[in-house]
Amino acid sequence: MNMLSIGVLAVIAVILSLTIRPKNGEIALMLTLSCSVLILLSVFSRASEIIGTVNSIVAASQTNISYIVILLKVIGICLLTEFAVNTCRDAGSQSLAGNVSLAGKLLVTVTALPLYADILNTVMNLMG
Repeated sequence: MNMLSIGVLAVIAVILSLTIRPKNGEIALMLTLSCSVLILLSVFSRASEIIGTVNSIVAASQTNISYIVILLKVIGICLLTEFAVNTCRDAGSQSLAGNVSLAGKLLVTVTALPLYADILNTVMNLMG
């Protein structure tokens, strides 16, 4: 699915959701969630292209693969956190959205800790 299709699908879902919401808020919420999941699945179906490109870049640059793994994990955490936060906000739960956002930030920090340690070790070796 290209960006034009995604945009059209999202606009149609929003218009339908706004039309349905005054009469049946639950169905409107389910419509927007279904549309969001459909968009995510269509985007994730292209993940193999991303992984192939990343693999070719790693092979060409001879970069440590563990750094790339950390980067991909962090990107995945950010994308899933954003989806969950937007879903919570759409459902009207601002406090839950804030908690999910905080959890995502903490998970990104924890996931990147080995990278921070390697950078610190490199700096210490250069200084001493």
